[in-house]
Amino acid sequence: MIRSILAGLFILFLPGISLINAVFPGKGELDEELDLIYRIVYGIGASAAMVIILGFILGSLPYGNDGGYFTAEYIWTVLVVITITFLVVGWYRGAYQWLRYVHPSLSRPKPSFKKEEEGYEREMEDVKELQSLKRKQMSLKEDLKEKRGKSAAEKKRCRDELERVEKELKELEKKIEKRF
Repeated sequence: MIRSILAGLFILFLPGISLINAVFPGKGELDEELDLIYRIVYGIGASAAMVIILGFILGSLPYGNDGGYFTAEYIWTVLVVITITFLVVGWYRGAYQWLRYVHPSLSRPKPSFKKEEEGYEREMEDVKELQSLKRKQMSLKEDLKEKRGKSAAEKKRCRDELERVEKELKELEKKIEKRF
């Protein structure tokens, strides 16, 4: 009974969840609200894929002394080694923060994937600012066309504003180009 439960865990869950934690160590990295569900589902899928690939690899190796490598001992050995390897990589990358309660020496810095999101948010703010400046530029150009009968002071104010907006646009475009 216990052997069947362990086999089920090692075939359907543990290698995959340790792989997912090694690749995505940060809490909320897969999804902010449903991170645990994503980890479980991806872990099951990754475990199934790993077991299938392991079966193909062990089945394609030349036969050993005892009739082949596609036996329970080899499958268990490889699954345990893969799981432990991914657990160590995940621990090193900071996926298992709860280990600091077991012993302080097991503590690792929290993974920080927020930097990428902050960069994305800055880019989106720049794009919004760029769109806003473009709209303002178009509006000022239309105002200049409509103010043919207006006073020279209003035209000058509108031209000055248009020059300022175009200067800001060029600076913002250069800033965006530097990122890429």
